[in-house]
Amino acid sequence: MYRHSRTVISMAVCLQLLACGTGVSREAVALYARLNGVFVSDGYGYVVDLRGDTRDIYHLSIDTCVFDEDTSAVIQQLLGPDDVIEAADGQSFAYGSAYEPHKITFHRIAALPAACVTPLPDTPQGNFDAFAATFTAHYAFLDLHGVNWPQQVASARSKLTSSTTDEDLFALFDEMMAPLEDSHLSLDAEINGREFSVAPVTTALSRGAIRLAAENGTSKQKVVLSALDDYWNQGVAETILQGQGHETAGGKLQYGLIDGTIGYINVLMLMGYTSDGFSSDASELDDAAEYQLINAILDEIMISFDEANVSAVIVDASLNFGGSDYMGREIAARFADKQRLAYTKSPFDAAGAPETSVYVVPTDRPSFDGPVYLMTTDSTVSAGEIMAMALRALPNVTHVGQPTNGSHSDVLNKALPNGWPLTLSNEIYRDHTGIAWEGRGIPPEIPLDIFNETTLVDDHPAAVAALVTHIQSDLNK
Repeated sequence: MYRHSRTVISMAVCLQLLACGTGVSREAVALYARLNGVFVSDGYGYVVDLRGDTRDIYHLSIDTCVFDEDTSAVIQQLLGPDDVIEAADGQSFAYGSAYEPHKITFHRIAALPAACVTPLPDTPQGNFDAFAATFTAHYAFLDLHGVNWPQQVASARSKLTSSTTDEDLFALFDEMMAPLEDSHLSLDAEINGREFSVAPVTTALSRGAIRLAAENGTSKQKVVLSALDDYWNQGVAETILQGQGHETAGGKLQYGLIDGTIGYINVLMLMGYTSDGFSSDASELDDAAEYQLINAILDEIMISFDEANVSAVIVDASLNFGGSDYMGREIAARFADKQRLAYTKSPFDAAGAPETSVYVVPTDRPSFDGPVYLMTTDSTVSAGEIMAMALRALPNVTHVGQPTNGSHSDVLNKALPNGWPLTLSNEIYRDHTGIAWEGRGIPPEIPLDIFNETTLVDDHPAAVAALVTHIQSDLNK
């Protein structure tokens, strides 16, 4: 399943559950005929009505239900056969990317749930009830953030009136989300031609960009884009790799040698390798093509490191926007000596659901078995953090830098009755030792200052140089 990056979630549930497209294959038609009926997910809060010609998707939260008209209307390709595993008795199916062991299980039910027969209306009260119930039923980390949600809901509900406008309602939701510092939370709306968005600020770079934008009378976006250019082009390409490195994966990965003896890989994203640019539309990505390309790239990197007889490798994820978990595991596999547990994951909102154990599996393709140093900061987010878990499970990997962001759960996509898209976190990830680092970030073994609110990315090359000095000291012992 596409996870984590919020670059595109416009067809949220469709991307999670159903393969969208303009054509319908024979296999898809046959699958749909077999799945004729109503199904409810185990956790995640999805109901799909596939009876006859119906193509309806609902969001079910406790005893409330929201009909997702926009997503229902764009389902063209029905269920994607490549991502569905049907139970032999036809009473359930598991959905998920072929490259991910964790699946969402859907069970056949006799009829549409009563709450979905009369879904919540598009009124201030209906939207408020949907918002409140969605967090109550699905958000996994209210206690972690010290939020008394029932009290928060009661206080906010008292502010609702018959004259509550959309702007008022959005501001109320913004206020309710404010204590939840989770980069996977978001709420978007278009009201009277204006765009509104809630996205918690969870990194030093974001806080610094906001401050600099205010000081210089410019936009945060301009500050961020400038910092990204400084990091990627001046910092990595020119200073760290001295103009001798290689950019690949559609501009999302750079690699080369430092001092001719240390291999260096900088991983900016874990998706979109088959497309150019930093922003990738998940609906246009093909997991099989992404999987094939990342391994071709890793072959090239590992062969170049072997030819240079490198003594150590740095995997730099100091700035990583996330993407797909399996991409990070493919990177970790190039350094693995044997199959090892990387992490477990399970949905918070599915009673009794078993944890899925996910492993780093060594490869017979070109690899490196020497010392590896992983660099992270609080701008190592989401799938970048899952890659960190996978690498940390390996005995030859040393984690250096600053704690990761602490946003591990896959993005759960929801919609309110008025169509406003909402995302939140409903999954629990635990590392190979059984620890859940959500909300705290994964701490490094060796602290090293890399990013801060004042200098943003400027200190990154110096941090890499300090790590190189440390590695050379280790090698000479």
